[in-house]
Amino acid sequence: MSASGSASGAQRTGSPGRSNSPGRLGRSRSGSASGQATQSQGFDRSTYPLRDKEGISKRLDLPPEAYYHNEDTKHPFAKRPGFNTTGKATKVNVNQFRVLSIGNVDVYQYDLAISPIPIKPIIIEKIWNAPKCQANLAQHPRPWIYDRRKLVWSTNKVKELRMTINIDEHKGRESNEKNTFHVILRNTGTIRLNSLRAYLNGEMDWDTSVLECMNFLDHAIRETPTKHMKSIKRLFFPRDGKRADLTNVVEVIQGMYASMRMNQSIKEGGVGLGINVNIANVTFWLSQDFEQLVREYIRAYRRDWDQTDYYQLRDMLKPVITKNEKGRELYELSEAFKVITKLYRLKFHVKHRGKAEDDKEYTLKRFAHSPAYGPDGGHAKVYTFDKKEVGNFTRKITIFEYFLERYNVELRMWWLPIVESSRGGAYPMEACYVPRYNRYPHRLTAYETSKMIKFAVQRPPQRFADIMTKAQALSWNTDPILKEFGIKMDPNMAKVTARLIPNPEIQFGSGKINPGTSGRWDLRGKKFFKANPQPLKSWAFVAVEKSIDKPGLQNFVRVFMTAYRSHGGQIEKEPILLDYPAGAQHHYICEDAYKRCGQANKATPQIIFYVLMDRTSWIYERMKKNADCRWACLSQMMIIDHVRKAQPQYASNIAMKVNAKLGGQTSRIPGTGSSSAFFKVPTMMIGVDVSHAAPGSFAASMAAICCSMDKDGAYFIGTAETNGRRVECLLPRNVRTLMPVPINMFLKKNGVPPKHVFYFRDGVSEGQFCHIMEYEIKALRAAFKEVAGVCPKITVIIATKRHHIRFFPDKGFSDKNGNPLPGTLIDREVTHPFQYDFYLCSHVAIQGTARPVHYHVIHDEVGMKPEELQKMIYQQCYQYMRATTPVSLHPAVYYAHLCGARARQHENVATSDQVPPDAKNWVTGHVPGWGAKIEQPGSLTSRMDPTEAEPLLPMGGEEARADSRESFQAGMWYI
Repeated sequence: MSASGSASGAQRTGSPGRSNSPGRLGRSRSGSASGQATQSQGFDRSTYPLRDKEGISKRLDLPPEAYYHNEDTKHPFAKRPGFNTTGKATKVNVNQFRVLSIGNVDVYQYDLAISPIPIKPIIIEKIWNAPKCQANLAQHPRPWIYDRRKLVWSTNKVKELRMTINIDEHKGRESNEKNTFHVILRNTGTIRLNSLRAYLNGEMDWDTSVLECMNFLDHAIRETPTKHMKSIKRLFFPRDGKRADLTNVVEVIQGMYASMRMNQSIKEGGVGLGINVNIANVTFWLSQDFEQLVREYIRAYRRDWDQTDYYQLRDMLKPVITKNEKGRELYELSEAFKVITKLYRLKFHVKHRGKAEDDKEYTLKRFAHSPAYGPDGGHAKVYTFDKKEVGNFTRKITIFEYFLERYNVELRMWWLPIVESSRGGAYPMEACYVPRYNRYPHRLTAYETSKMIKFAVQRPPQRFADIMTKAQALSWNTDPILKEFGIKMDPNMAKVTARLIPNPEIQFGSGKINPGTSGRWDLRGKKFFKANPQPLKSWAFVAVEKSIDKPGLQNFVRVFMTAYRSHGGQIEKEPILLDYPAGAQHHYICEDAYKRCGQANKATPQIIFYVLMDRTSWIYERMKKNADCRWACLSQMMIIDHVRKAQPQYASNIAMKVNAKLGGQTSRIPGTGSSSAFFKVPTMMIGVDVSHAAPGSFAASMAAICCSMDKDGAYFIGTAETNGRRVECLLPRNVRTLMPVPINMFLKKNGVPPKHVFYFRDGVSEGQFCHIMEYEIKALRAAFKEVAGVCPKITVIIATKRHHIRFFPDKGFSDKNGNPLPGTLIDREVTHPFQYDFYLCSHVAIQGTARPVHYHVIHDEVGMKPEELQKMIYQQCYQYMRATTPVSLHPAVYYAHLCGARARQHENVATSDQVPPDAKNWVTGHVPGWGAKIEQPGSLTSRMDPTEAEPLLPMGGEEARADSRESFQAGMWYI
C-alpha cells in the first residue's frame, strides 16, 4: 500500500478522468475494447439470434412466437377459436391508431461497420451525425433511417459507401487520432414488406423476414420524433413537457408512450398494425449538482437527518471504525454511506472542463472508501493518482492538488467522498452534476407516491384529450420519413366494437343480490355464504406497546363481535385481552400471547389480533414472522386509528378477512341449485405469481401458487417459496415442492383429482410465454402425475395489467367518471391478428382512468367457448373474499400476489438484512480490512447463481402443534 493512501489496484496514470491502470482491459481508440469480438460485414442484428431474447430489440412489441426458440416445431400458442357475440354491443374508443397503408416501395437495409469498434453508442451517434458523414449521405437524395447502433434503411440503392470520420473536426478542436474512424455502409438486402402482410393475413408463420419488417417500421415511426423530443426506449418527452418535483431528489415528467403493435385492423380498413399512444408519467433523479443531490437524498432518507448540512454530511459519511475479536481495526460503512450506495449507476456529467465535454456521460461505479484513506475516508486530499509529466515520467498527486494546478480551482468541499466512474475516472463531487432524464430506479416513499398520484391521476375525458394532443405532436401527417415510405396513419383513435358481459348475482348465506353495473354492494344485513366451521373459542386481542387502553379495546371487541355475528360468524367465547409495554421484544409478545391465550382457554389458539401503533413495516413483519413460523397461528394486524374509531364498516371488513382465514367463504356466484355456475367436472383454478424485491435490492424473488379447493373456484389455499434472484420463470423444483400440498388437499376435500385446470400466470411478457409452457407447465403435469396419478386438461392464461391500452366508452356504457362499466370486453381489432387474447375491464376505478386486464390464452386443452371463458373470468372477480366490489384481476392471480407478499415475512434472514454477501462489495472493492474479506465480483450478481436463494422458514417451528401446521396451511392465511 502506498504511503499516499491509494488503495491497492487503484493507482491511476494520467488525468483522474481516464484510467490506464495495469490489468484493465485494453481499450482501442475512443474507448473501444481491443479484445472485443468483431462482427462480419453485413451482420444483421434484427435476425440474430431469434432464439435468444437478447437478440431482439426490447423496444419492439412483438407476438410471443417471435421468441419461440424450438425451430423444429411450430409455436404452441393457441389460436383464437372465435369471438364473443353475447351481451350488449357498443363502440369504444381505444388509444390505438390504425396504420392505414404502407407504400409498395423497395426498402434497402444497410450494415454500418465502424473501425475501430466504438464501445459506447454515443460515439456511434457522433460519427453518424458528423457533418462529413451527413454530407456523404446527402449525395443520395432519399432520407436515411439509422437505428443508433448497426442498421440503416433507405430507398436509396447504394452498393457501398466508405469514409473516414474524425469527430473532433467540426468542433474546432485539434484533430486527435483516437477520434478517427473508418466507416463502411454496405447494402445487406431488401426488407420484404410482403412477408409482414402475409403473416398478418395468417398466410405464413413468423420468421426473420417478419421481424425485419417490424424492426424497420419501429424505427421509421420514431426517426422524426427522436430529433425534437427526448427519446427513452418507447417513451418520448417533449422538451417543455409537464413536470413536478416530488421531493428535492425526485421529479416526475409527463411524456408519451408510442409503440407499433400488430392487430386485427385489416378487417376495419387498416393493414393489421396500429400505434398505441398513451400518457407516461416517469420518475427521474432531479437534475442538480452532485453534492447537492447526495445531501438532499440523505435529508430525505430519515426524519432526523432532514437538516443535514455539508459539514454534517462529511462526518456522517466517514467510516465507522470497529475492532474484531483479535483487536484488529475494521473500517465499516456508516449508515449514511450505505444509503448513498443506492446511487449506483447514476448518470452524471462533469463541469470542470468547459463546454467542450458537457455532453459526455459518466456512470457512477462507487464512492471511494478504503482503510488506506484513513479515518476521514476517500476525499480529494488523500485520493492520489499518477500524473503524466513532460519527459514521460509520472508524479503522484492528489485530486485536490490536480484541480488546483490544472484548473486553478481550489475545491470547496474536498472532504466529501470521491466519485469513481465506470470508465475508471475519479472526480470530486463538486465537479459533477446530474443531468435531466436520469431514471429513478427505487420504490417511491409514501409521501412521493401521494404526490405522484396527484400529478398523474386523470379522469378519462382529460386523458383522452391529452392522448390526442400527444398523438398530434408526433406529426404523422407531415412526417417526411413516413411520407417517404408511404406510411399513412389515421389521426383518430380506433373505434372498436366492445361487449358488455352481464354481471352475476351474488349469493350470501341470507340470499342473493344483484349489484347491476354499479360494481358495488353493501354487507349490511348479509350473512356470509359459509361461516367459520369451528366456532371461535380460543382467541385474543393484543395491544402492542400499549397502543390502546382497555376500555377502548373492549369497545372494539364488542363492535367486532357484533359485526361478525351479524354476518353469521360463530363465536363461542369472548377473547382474552392482553397488552404489552413499549420496548417489549416482538418475539416475546407473540410467544407470551400465544401461551396465555392457550392456557386461558385450555385450547390451541385459533387466531390472535394485534393492535399496532402505526404501519411501520418491520414491526408488522416481525409479528407475522413469529406468529407464522414459530407457532403456525393465524393473526390479524390492525392499526390503532381504526381500532379507536371502532366503525362497524371497518369491523365488517376485518370480519371478511378473519372468516376466510378460519375457513369460511364470503359469497359465491350461484349456479342452478347447488351446482357450480362455471364447471361441469371437478376443476382447479391456479394463480401463479413471481414477485421481485424493490429495485436496488438483492432479496430473493418470491414464487407463490394459489389453488382453489371448492366447486365454485372461490376458496384458495396458498403456498410460496423463494425463486432465486430476479428469476421470472417459476423454477421447476418449486412446482415439485409446492404443488403436492394443494393437490392432496383437493383430493381430500373432493374425493377425486381435478379433471380441468385453469392456470393463471401473472407478470410475464410475450418473450417468456414459451418458457411458461416448456418449464412451468411441464413441471405441473409431472406434479399431478406423481401425486394424483393422472394429469388433467390444462388451459394456460397469461393475465397482465402492464400494458398501455385504455378504453374510452360513449355515454350509456360508462360510469359517472367516464370509465367503462364492469364487464366491458374487447376481443377485436386491438388484439392479436389470430391468437387468443382479449381485454376485460371487470372493476370500477376509484380514481383516474381504468386499466383493463389483458388476458392471453396461450394453451387451451379444456376448450371452453370464448364467451363462457370470458364470462367465468369476469364473474369470478365478484368472488374475491375481502371486497364488496369486483376486483380488476382474476382472484387466483390476486391471491398469488397477496401470498407472495406475505411470504416475504418467512424469509430466513434478519429483517434488516436483505443483501447477500457477494452483492455487498460493489462499493468497497477487494480491500483487506474493509469489512468482510470478499473478492469483488465482476458485476453485482456475477458470483451469485440466480437460481439459488435461501429457502423460506417453514410454517410452524418445533414449538408448533402438528394440527396447527396442517390447519394453517389449509386456510387463507395470507389474505
